[in-house]
Amino acid sequence: RRHNKVMHCSCVSCPGVHLPAKEHLSLSMCFMGQCAQSQRLPAVFPLLFHEKMTFEKIFRHAVDPGDIAVMLQCKFINIWL
Repeated sequence: RRHNKVMHCSCVSCPGVHLPAKEHLSLSMCFMGQCAQSQRLPAVFPLLFHEKMTFEKIFRHAVDPGDIAVMLQCKFINIWL
């Protein structure tokens, strides 16, 4: 079974924090062995990404969607700026 997971990232905020970086920042996500990166934005909070990141994987041994849900329970999503 093919499974698509779409992550929506619209805003990253951290009240009271000032980013010293003068360069632009991007958001990176890794999930199911795949990585995606957002567009680059100025280093000023809130960061307004408004992006979709799609991760796709084929679960060859899954019989129904419930099997996929059980498999995904132990997966982590790594997110960094």
